[in-house]
Amino acid sequence: MTDLTIRAGELRLAASVYGPSSSPPVAFFHGVSNSRDTWDEIAAALCPEYQVWTLDFRGHGHSDRVATYDINGYVADARALIETIERPTIVVGHSLGACVAGVLAQQPHPLVRGALLEDPPWYLGEPGEWSKSAVSGLFPIVAAKQAELQASNAALSAYVDFLSNAPSPLGGRAADHIGPRHLLSRASGLQRQDNRCWGAAARGGEQGDNALAAIDTSRPFRCPTQILLGDPKLGGVILEGHDIRLAKTNPDAKMIQYAGCGHLLHQTSAFEARFLQDLRGFLSSFPSH
Repeated sequence: MTDLTIRAGELRLAASVYGPSSSPPVAFFHGVSNSRDTWDEIAAALCPEYQVWTLDFRGHGHSDRVATYDINGYVADARALIETIERPTIVVGHSLGACVAGVLAQQPHPLVRGALLEDPPWYLGEPGEWSKSAVSGLFPIVAAKQAELQASNAALSAYVDFLSNAPSPLGGRAADHIGPRHLLSRASGLQRQDNRCWGAAARGGEQGDNALAAIDTSRPFRCPTQILLGDPKLGGVILEGHDIRLAKTNPDAKMIQYAGCGHLLHQTSAFEARFLQDLRGFLSSFPSH
């Protein structure tokens, strides 16, 4: 694995690349408050068959911060990575990163071969949709705790304790369902993230006021796309009826339901192997060169 810095305009963005340059590239985009190392297990599993690229979005991980954050800025970051790779690339994203990958899939680009979207909050930027989701109540709590911990220069262990002991929609605590390495990654991401990334959602407002509002959900995906859906009753963000809308707009996209899993498909211990299997299946549907 090699760490590097790429440019998105004047911004410096942190990225990593795993595997040989002769292998087909796959780019991974993280969710809000996470960072690029959320994909470490996936990268290790895919190399050397694929060359894996990961990115810290602006305001996250080791990347530069800006005054305001929205989907257009994150998409610009992703495009900067794709242009750095300089080869046709399959894009994979979780949550916010899935929305970024989805926007890339809507816009014909010779360097975007296909997209896998892990539980994208695709419609939550529309008026009234955000408040229906489980994350609308969670984000203000997490953002407020993050601000408190950052203001006190709290140790990383304080972030780990906060996340580990959080109640899980699957029952019990988060640590009952997410392994120590992923909890450490999530804690590190929360420690380093710019608190302003939460936007209006941190104040209990509509996420549509900020990061997701610019997504044109009426536009179809223009490349092969697969969508993995968490259970909205357990924190998934493709709400009831959203899957029907997605299928109507994108009849060729394959959708796979993860019954019994919430929003964190690739991080939930009981579903990590299945996520990797579905990802491998999607990647193998493309010619290797």
